[in-house]
Amino acid sequence: MQRTKIFLIRHGETESNKEFRYMGQGESPLSDQGKKEAGSLSQSLKGVPLDVIYCSTLGRSKETAEIIAKHHKGIPIKQEKDLMERYYGVFENKTFGKIIKEMPDLYNQWLYHPNQAIIPQAETLKELQDRAAAATEKIIKKHQGQTIFIVGHGGTNRTILFHFMGLSLDNFFRIKQDNCCVNIIEIDERGPMVALLNSTFFIGEKRIRKEGRY
Repeated sequence: MQRTKIFLIRHGETESNKEFRYMGQGESPLSDQGKKEAGSLSQSLKGVPLDVIYCSTLGRSKETAEIIAKHHKGIPIKQEKDLMERYYGVFENKTFGKIIKEMPDLYNQWLYHPNQAIIPQAETLKELQDRAAAATEKIIKKHQGQTIFIVGHGGTNRTILFHFMGLSLDNFFRIKQDNCCVNIIEIDERGPMVALLNSTFFIGEKRIRKEGRY
């Protein structure tokens, strides 16, 4: 039975994450905490037999992938633009607090009915899922029977997971994707199975943010 295994990982904490800012497709470097998270994850995964690492074309994804790769010498890192985070339109580079103040009704709809919220100039969740899931399926087809690390983003990873679990995007905020979390998807002839979800076992107990979900 041939089995493909994907470790779907979110990038480490960034400076924009610390500020509770929607960065979307903008650039924000890893914070010192994010680099430590990635280093801890790298150490914990060093014994995993690995064939290839993919990341998005955004710096925070690539930086996390490079740190993870330190214990997997010679393993290539491939960038895939369709693994990028959602483009958030008018939310881009704004803090949660600023959006709540300027667009309270829209933000409320986004939090409680995310798949129905129309954020001006932004990709829809369906558009995000279509490109991210297609990119992941392409990677799987190319690396059948191998172990793959994919270093993505909170929103991107959620839509990929919902694709393989057959869940509606209405459930977008029903799962968390903490910084540097690990999800595992195993695929064989029976189809995909999510074997691990939002694990931060390598860090220990995650700190709880007063803002809660994001």
